[in-house]
Amino acid sequence: MRGHRAQVSTWLRAAGVTTVEQLFDALGGRDTDSTAALLADHRRGVALASTVLLGAKAVMLSAVARHAPGDSFDERFQVTVDAFLSCALPKVKPSHKYADAQLYWITLRTVTKLHEAPLWVSATEVDDVAGDDVCADIESCLTGDVVLDWALQRGVITAQDHHALKIRFGGDSAVSVREVAAMLGVTEDKLESQLRRATKRLRDAVIAHRDDLDRVCIAARWNRDERSAPQLVADTGAAA
Repeated sequence: MRGHRAQVSTWLRAAGVTTVEQLFDALGGRDTDSTAALLADHRRGVALASTVLLGAKAVMLSAVARHAPGDSFDERFQVTVDAFLSCALPKVKPSHKYADAQLYWITLRTVTKLHEAPLWVSATEVDDVAGDDVCADIESCLTGDVVLDWALQRGVITAQDHHALKIRFGGDSAVSVREVAAMLGVTEDKLESQLRRATKRLRDAVIAHRDDLDRVCIAARWNRDERSAPQLVADTGAAA
């Protein structure tokens, strides 16, 4: 990258880092501002931008490659790279709030859709991969189960808190504290204190880490969409 030092320096400043390795870490860690800067330069014709994005997203692409058609990992990975370069990069707007997630979803949607396409169809010919259904609609996938599972995985609430909250609020209607306490074999006072503390931690975590929760919510929606297409999942499993 010696011939591109000025450009790379601009990206380093935009990401607030000092080395190329740190830039790759930022991009690979879904630093949306850094991704947006490189996407904007890619659209301006800076060839190095796509190269850097490709390298920084290698881990993500390797994960997506499991769902691509092909007889070997190398073949599936090449299909995934083609989808990333020809479909995801041109379609994702630098200004999109979830640019990193869009790169992932469009690449994944493209390679999984190739299972349904004739063998002679390339990734660039697969359309309908970046429609409205790929956009980040947080409210449509923000559910109690997703929030509670997210909080448990992040250590915000304990397994006991998670279980109690699922019983209390996980059904079609809330279960009374008295009923939940009876199910768990604890006193109402103890349960009320536990739920009050857990709810406060949960509320504080949602406020402090809303972007992380949003990503988890959308990922849950994508997983749900995948489960609703059993034939596609079966085809993907056969290719893997």
